[in-house]
Amino acid sequence: MTQKQRRVLLIMTDFKHLFGRVYILENEEAKRVKVGMTINCVEKRLEDVNNMWLGIKGTCQICGGRRLVNHEGFIPKHVVSCFRCPGSNSLPFEKDSSLAISYLIELKKNHGVLKGSQNSNSKRINGLEERIRRFQALDKLLGKWKVNTVYQTNSAEDVELRSHEILSDYLCKDVPFGEVFICSVAEATNAVELVLNQLDLLQSAKKEVLNT
Repeated sequence: MTQKQRRVLLIMTDFKHLFGRVYILENEEAKRVKVGMTINCVEKRLEDVNNMWLGIKGTCQICGGRRLVNHEGFIPKHVVSCFRCPGSNSLPFEKDSSLAISYLIELKKNHGVLKGSQNSNSKRINGLEERIRRFQALDKLLGKWKVNTVYQTNSAEDVELRSHEILSDYLCKDVPFGEVFICSVAEATNAVELVLNQLDLLQSAKKEVLNT
């Protein structure tokens, strides 16, 4: 293991044991819940989630980066690896995928021609194919997210990760972001509290139910 890898592992290990907030967001109309964590303000995470869900923050069809769309609804000009991304000034994935499909065809056409970069090209192709599949599978994104329950606790990231494992059978993959599950708030709450109990944190955690 390199020194850089050891530093990253140390940071990740320390982060898992930080005091923070494990939150459950609910979208009643879409019948989805999101379980996440933050060491900052839950309302900021809620705002970010709704921005992505409502298309205010869109996904570039080429690089996959997320940016606030401009007044015309397009992804603004941006740079990737010192070059202007071809996805600049285009509709985000949430609204269209034609640019991504054209770019994918070009990548596949050049795949056998490019030398010394087949692995990186394969990764781009696979990543783009997965994004196209995921966004084309999207139905109309219904409703709006709101905060249901928040737990203030130690080892917040560890609690979040273990809760995701318990809820893994309910994972929803066809959404613009992760940590979303097709289950009830009660099932999500039970998963989080089971983990808190396993880590001997249930009694010390502060629980706030903001939407009943």
